[in-house]
Amino acid sequence: MAGGAAAKGGIEPGDVILEFNGRGVKKVDDLVKTVTATKPGTSVPVKLVRNQQERTLNVTVDELDLEAEQTSTQNRRNNNGNDAPAEQNGAGFGLTLQDLTPAIARRLQVPAGQGGAVVTDVEPDSGSAMGVRPGDIILSINRRPVSSAADAARELQKVRSGGLAQLLLWRDQGQVFVPVKKD
Repeated sequence: MAGGAAAKGGIEPGDVILEFNGRGVKKVDDLVKTVTATKPGTSVPVKLVRNQQERTLNVTVDELDLEAEQTSTQNRRNNNGNDAPAEQNGAGFGLTLQDLTPAIARRLQVPAGQGGAVVTDVEPDSGSAMGVRPGDIILSINRRPVSSAADAARELQKVRSGGLAQLLLWRDQGQVFVPVKKD
């Protein structure tokens, strides 16, 4: 979230957190439990991977914004009754996608009312998704607007094997055009 403790500490969308204050992080719940058990105002080392390089940043834990957290949790639960947004496979492109929630849109500073699909994972061995990275938001595919992960998966499915998909992405507070080839 812009202006939040993670952003102030240098953590960016797409970073993969490996350790928080010396404790390994295997899933989001591990991180949440460790962060919430840390006293606000405490500076802790956070080991992460960014652009295939490990880094350690010092982050000062801040007070939890309960209103923002409750909104985020409610949005996740409203999505098919699950605690996490439903993920979709990128249909031969080596991508894993989820719906763009209001909380994610705020954190990534996406313009209000913009729909899309968030890239949550890119298969490392997939050459087809070169140029796409976790944290990117797919706004359109082949000039067709995308409003959800399911929309994106359907549009990607339409591309023939070996064909190109033209992705319009939201990244770093701006739009980026990336052509990708289907395996």
